[in-house]
Amino acid sequence: MLSCTRSLIWGGLLALVGLTTASPVATGPLPIAIRDTSSSPSSLEQRDYNTSSLSPAIVSLPPTIQQDLTTLLSPSALVILPSSPSFTQYTHRWSLNTHTNSPSYGVIVIPASERDVSLTIQYANTHSIPFLATTGTHGTWQGLSQLQGGMAIWTRNLTKMEFAADGNSATLGGGLRGDDVVPALWARGKQTTTGSCRCVSLLGPALGGGHGWLQGQYGLGADQILGARVVLANGTAVKASNTENSDLFWALRGAGHNFGVVTEVEYKLYDAVRPEWTYQSFTFTQDRLEEVYRVHNEVMRNQSQFVVYWSLWRLVPEVDPVNPILVSTVYFNGPASEAAAYFAPFAALSPLQTTPVQTTDYPGLAAAAQFRVTDWACQPKAGATVYGMDVDTYDVRGLRKSYNAFRDMIRAEPALSLSMAYLEGYSLQAVQAVPYESTAFALRDRKLLYGFLVTYEETARNKTLDAQAQKWGEKIRDAAYGEKVKQKSVYVNYAKGSESLQAMYGYEGWRQERLKMLKKKYDPKGRFSFYAPIKA
Repeated sequence: MLSCTRSLIWGGLLALVGLTTASPVATGPLPIAIRDTSSSPSSLEQRDYNTSSLSPAIVSLPPTIQQDLTTLLSPSALVILPSSPSFTQYTHRWSLNTHTNSPSYGVIVIPASERDVSLTIQYANTHSIPFLATTGTHGTWQGLSQLQGGMAIWTRNLTKMEFAADGNSATLGGGLRGDDVVPALWARGKQTTTGSCRCVSLLGPALGGGHGWLQGQYGLGADQILGARVVLANGTAVKASNTENSDLFWALRGAGHNFGVVTEVEYKLYDAVRPEWTYQSFTFTQDRLEEVYRVHNEVMRNQSQFVVYWSLWRLVPEVDPVNPILVSTVYFNGPASEAAAYFAPFAALSPLQTTPVQTTDYPGLAAAAQFRVTDWACQPKAGATVYGMDVDTYDVRGLRKSYNAFRDMIRAEPALSLSMAYLEGYSLQAVQAVPYESTAFALRDRKLLYGFLVTYEETARNKTLDAQAQKWGEKIRDAAYGEKVKQKSVYVNYAKGSESLQAMYGYEGWRQERLKMLKKKYDPKGRFSFYAPIKA
């Protein structure tokens, strides 16, 4: 995200209309683990978590893996086995689905440096151990569950943050989250494109494109990357930029999770010359859907680079016990005196409820939308799967069918009543100023990013609910396309796993062939293949 994803997080706009539901207590930051030197069984069968998701094929880890890696890596690196009390702290994901999109691990490696990452991958290759590099752990791609009993390379300790002398860029570590970066930049009077949610990583979203509040002014997250340090599938660390390994640099910006572990990037920064954001939310009942989205289409025809239009569907029994409400929120990067014109088209619809006009700064947007680390949106869910799609305009008939399916899902299965539909309408001026062929990101002409989040908190029936979530999620998503879309597209960070490579990475033959060629060059054995993999 993530946007929120890889992402993907929704929770937000209910607070703006006074309809917030109870939120779980935040667990706070993860504690630092102590190096575990005790002996531990290496068989996955002796783990104490997610045992219901075990694959029949058990990864065989060397009995000496902890001692081997502890000796091999730097003193600050950590190697944690399932017997350690801290193990589960590093295996928890935002979505805890045990049957659809959760990997499981027999060992956690927490590198302290790029060299640690390199040596860890070399060791994994030598011993045929599948691995997955993680930071925010928000992706809900179904292929993640194909990793069972392998190795997690937990990158959150790669937190370098060094600012260039001219203030126009910074070197940022691959383990940083939005919550680390946004306040640090703001303290220097700087900002840049980041995901909307503060709990997701900086680079997870950016490597898949990277939507965000500021993309109309600066471009996508991927467009901010001037250079990257990458550990490849063979464990070699290289630099990628327009002048070094330029083909890899092209691929990283839009399909980056296929090609290596990015340990740090040089990232563009900008002066925060418009520090104020103004926003207002409008609540409608479902019978107004057609009117509301016709207005969305109208205002987005000439959308200012300073405006973001978001919309949310969510069941709020206090307003309507049966039908989810619609909430449209307009965010304007500027003072209230200039924002009124952007709010007026929605106010003219006589909404059921309208919030007061409110102002904040860029860091404050996370609180405004309830996308802070401590908010419900960022807290782990027993089950959560995102069904995403990208389009250029709202197909109103398709949205009605999609909404009806969303409503019917909640009526048929009340355990899914916390689900949301989140429709993100970003401006594209700076996004489209970047040449279309210059990066692997193929969806620069798409104004709208849909994320249908199907979620539940019940755990007793998680296998049954996972199946229901998939059935309804696909129905809701597919209906929203309408009848006019011939080539379906999806932001890769919102992808579920049933989408085609063309839908995620572009339909042009040259683009697909180039990605396959680069996959063969940089990852011929498919070591990075647990998330939206390109086949060499």
